[in-house]
Amino acid sequence: MKTKFKDLLDDKFASNFVANTKIYDLGRQAEIVQKIAQEQIDENGEHAKIHCSNIVDWMQDIADMAQKALDIQLEKE
Repeated sequence: MKTKFKDLLDDKFASNFVANTKIYDLGRQAEIVQKIAQEQIDENGEHAKIHCSNIVDWMQDIADMAQKALDIQLEKE
């Protein structure tokens, strides 16, 4: 995600800090799951690719949505 946690600590975003951190956590967790699935594909080849390739795409979509939500939240303030 392009937003870093330290960006959320800025005083101008304090009014929505709880919501912003939950959105951030969602995006980060999606990125972590995506990374694990990609590592399985890289290590285990075709067998893992069948099971993990969709997970990589879904988690990237979730991380992207979380980033867009943060962008909207941070622009409002």
